[in-house]
Amino acid sequence: MTAKTKQNKTIIKELKNKTILVTGGAGSVGSAIVKKLLDYPIKQIRVIDIDEHALFRLNRSLKNKKVRYLLGDILDKERIEMAGYNVDIIIHLAAIKNIEISEYNPIETVNTNINGTVAMIKMITKNKPKKFLNISTDKAVESSTLYGSTKHLGERLVSWAGIHLNPPTKFATARFGNVIETRGNVFEVWNEEIKNKKPISVTDPAMERYFFHLDEVVEFVLTCLPLINNGEIFIPKMKSFKLKQMAETFSKDYKIIGMRRGEKLKEVLMSKEEEENAIEKKKFWIIKNQNYN
Repeated sequence: MTAKTKQNKTIIKELKNKTILVTGGAGSVGSAIVKKLLDYPIKQIRVIDIDEHALFRLNRSLKNKKVRYLLGDILDKERIEMAGYNVDIIIHLAAIKNIEISEYNPIETVNTNINGTVAMIKMITKNKPKKFLNISTDKAVESSTLYGSTKHLGERLVSWAGIHLNPPTKFATARFGNVIETRGNVFEVWNEEIKNKKPISVTDPAMERYFFHLDEVVEFVLTCLPLINNGEIFIPKMKSFKLKQMAETFSKDYKIIGMRRGEKLKEVLMSKEEEENAIEKKKFWIIKNQNYN
């Protein structure tokens, strides 16, 4: 039996006859996860999202009776309690993630990314699902942006819950870098600029970022589910690329626009302290929960 076959059998066992709630499930990553979950013997998937049109598009593309489409805000206590009723697994993606938008809308970003996670944890104390997987970002490490800071605090909340609310619920975080096929990323901007016959915008040619394809993210998230225990953080092994290198695969005609507020030349997937506690696997690291033991 190959390692991939063994891993897939573990995921099948984890998901069999389970009801899964995906918050922010109509977004780029969420909808890809929902679509992949349908390849497994799940009982039901509930997708909650604030974006009515995104839910409509997802429904049109899947047309599957195992999926329920719930329009709602994770800050709405009654709505998320209803969404989370008799759920086995929660995958929490709902967030404001655009760095520039979050800087100009700090209250809304804090409400969604921090208070929204608190609301999910409070709902969990009532509904008691088996597992909760929080989706985070490399921007949470040594954060220099509002978005990254809110995601860092979200990770800490989940670490706390992993100790103090387990049992009955097991908690963990999956943290990764940029996803190439998602909406609002640099590639979408470059494609628009090329379409409009403009030079593509590069903040700094020396800037480096970690990139994953959407299918790699989905595989990583599903791999994490059977491993969730008590607030650990899972981090995939990702490749880092210079923006100039990436830009030149799109066009040789580019302009330097300078770094935006809070941006760093190089992101990191884990802090120095985390590196000391990291358990290395073939395709990812596990950071054991050191915060609240």
